[in-house]
Amino acid sequence: MKHSKASILSVALIAGLATVNAAEPLERDFKYKDALKYYHTETAALLKQSLLSAGFAIDETNEVDDIYLDFASRALNAEKERIERIRDALVSQTCSEGDGQCTPPAAKKKIDKSKYSPGFGHFLTHDLEPGQAELMRWEHDGSIVQDYAVRVGLPPDLVPTIKTYVKDMGLLDIMTNMLYDDPLSPGDAKWFTFQSPYQKQSLAEGSSTDELRNFTWNVERPDKKWKSDMHWFNTADELSHEEGLRVLAKGGFDQVLAGIGEKMGLDSLNIDSFGFVAVTNCDRGFIHTDWEDVDGRAFNFLVGIESPDQGGPELIVEGDFKGEIYYGSNAGILVGDGTRHGTRECDHRAYRGVRIACSIYLSDVTEDNLETLAGDTTSIFPPTGKTAADWVWTQGGRHWSKKGGRSLVDDVGRKPFNVEDEMEGCKKHLCIRDDDEGRYRNSCMKTCNVFMNDEDYKPGTERREVYGY
Repeated sequence: MKHSKASILSVALIAGLATVNAAEPLERDFKYKDALKYYHTETAALLKQSLLSAGFAIDETNEVDDIYLDFASRALNAEKERIERIRDALVSQTCSEGDGQCTPPAAKKKIDKSKYSPGFGHFLTHDLEPGQAELMRWEHDGSIVQDYAVRVGLPPDLVPTIKTYVKDMGLLDIMTNMLYDDPLSPGDAKWFTFQSPYQKQSLAEGSSTDELRNFTWNVERPDKKWKSDMHWFNTADELSHEEGLRVLAKGGFDQVLAGIGEKMGLDSLNIDSFGFVAVTNCDRGFIHTDWEDVDGRAFNFLVGIESPDQGGPELIVEGDFKGEIYYGSNAGILVGDGTRHGTRECDHRAYRGVRIACSIYLSDVTEDNLETLAGDTTSIFPPTGKTAADWVWTQGGRHWSKKGGRSLVDDVGRKPFNVEDEMEGCKKHLCIRDDDEGRYRNSCMKTCNVFMNDEDYKPGTERREVYGY
């Protein structure tokens, strides 16, 4: 009886997977390395036996035969898909840290390579495990793009947790509509006051009786040289910054910090700022660096939050030449010391689309890079100058350490730190002014609550206990 190759391969595939599923379980203490050695030894034999069981000739089980190679590819891909289905089902049942609420896994964004431009290089973009960090490599030859350009696998809860937080707070609605309905002029800024969705939930559940806290965010539009309508949304005081850290803790960002710290050979890491970049159209990406001369110890981690389905690649990263890439849902992009990058040209206005990325600045603070870190003007918080340097120093090693014992989940906060107003007669109602780029706030930091006082902050106490979530 004759069979088509496709039908015989199907039989072989079923036989092979049945053999895998029926295999005796390995002992619990069987180490991964030993398991992989066993797997590499036995896989070829299993594939050949599956082919023979399905009626293939013995010469067709040769490892260089097209039949063998085709079947091996099908079988291993089928097994990978089976494992991914199991993992996704488990992930959908996992709950965010500390709040008892389950977060559905993020929908996997499809990468539409038909929108790639031949005028740009492209990168290897295989899926990464949460926290897995790999230097970015060119697709055409596998060479490294730049020493501090890295893809890092995202925890499945991270993007849904961030997006739910900004939606419940009201910021997502502002980011998706402001650029169309009330855009800033280049160089202008605006302030917003919010309250924590987490604290509101704690009050509703009766688990907290604290007075509802207000905190501040700032939005600014960069100068005309950016050739876009990009707006930057950033935390503008220490309380909003601390809120951002709780969001990242609940989203599993500790895995990202560990992956980065280990891959880049760092001593410690702390998160310096948390914000978002929103854009609807960009005529030309402004290629720039976020950090230079920091001894490879400061970074900007970019995570795609919202992207129109019709949109193309979102980011430019430059090595010997320019390359374009989607953020995607599996990995974020880490840009560090001297990494040139910029927003990919786009125009989402025809369908009122907005592209939003989360920007998370992190650093390994040392005496040598402290002045550079404190002088960063990308966001309104922390402010620049000596006060900023003192505050940045209190953050050192707060969220990850190669020695262990530090994390966002178990964060005990910064070291003690207090400020005073630098001028007399400060008035609270003048703290939020759209026309002075935060200069008044920076002169009246105590009156304007730019930083929390230590009595309320409680250095050394777990943040979950201090804030109630």
